[in-house]
Amino acid sequence: MLVAVAVVNAFRTPTLHALKRAGLEYLLLDEAQAQEFRNGTREAASDAGRHKPDAEAQAIRNTVRESARQPAAPDVRPRIAPASEAARTAHDPAQDGRETVWPAVWRERLKKTRSAPVIWTYWELGADLCGAPDPKRRELLQALLQYLAHPPGTHGFWPAALPHRDEQGEHGLKANAPVFWEGVRLLQGRAVVIMGEPSLRALALPDRLLAMHPFQQVRHQGRLLIVLPAPDTLIQEDRRMQALREFLRQALTPFA
Repeated sequence: MLVAVAVVNAFRTPTLHALKRAGLEYLLLDEAQAQEFRNGTREAASDAGRHKPDAEAQAIRNTVRESARQPAAPDVRPRIAPASEAARTAHDPAQDGRETVWPAVWRERLKKTRSAPVIWTYWELGADLCGAPDPKRRELLQALLQYLAHPPGTHGFWPAALPHRDEQGEHGLKANAPVFWEGVRLLQGRAVVIMGEPSLRALALPDRLLAMHPFQQVRHQGRLLIVLPAPDTLIQEDRRMQALREFLRQALTPFA
């Protein structure tokens, strides 16, 4: 009980504000707290006078601009995360001749995601972001981020799949690899942490990369790809947590 209280208190101050600025309210322990911060973000956005696009072709460009206009809370850390300027320089993929089609649900998700040098993804992330977050996965991610203690803005969460309803009316998650990688580029991601084989296979990577095992890392198209076990696997095998923390501490040092 004392440990739980300590964790909650820790996320009420600097770490909690960092999660808010990173658009990661779903990692908060208390849903009421999360809703309070979401409401605060919407009020701040209204005061800043966000621009509402008239043309759908400008949706992605304005997504990043809207994020940059939001007033930032006072930073209690001595360093400014390198991702803080990235939102101002990201651009519309339509501008460089690419033909990636961005469904509305992905554009909306991008609006809620802040730029970060380290992008995390796992198969169930879309469900955790768009519905009720799984408490055990949330606790696992909280513990990892708290252990790493990187500056605010270092980590971001971008899904490989989002909720989708098929022609038969069945609900599930549907991957969109081209949009995922465009999103990583727009979010200025320099490292991608891929948790679990389902998310690895959803990203349309070359066969040689699909053969990667957990705790492996490789450079691909200018980014560092880091493969980890799926969150649910780590939850069930908590004896591996210390090895995981040490691996991430070393692998992510250049990006913090």
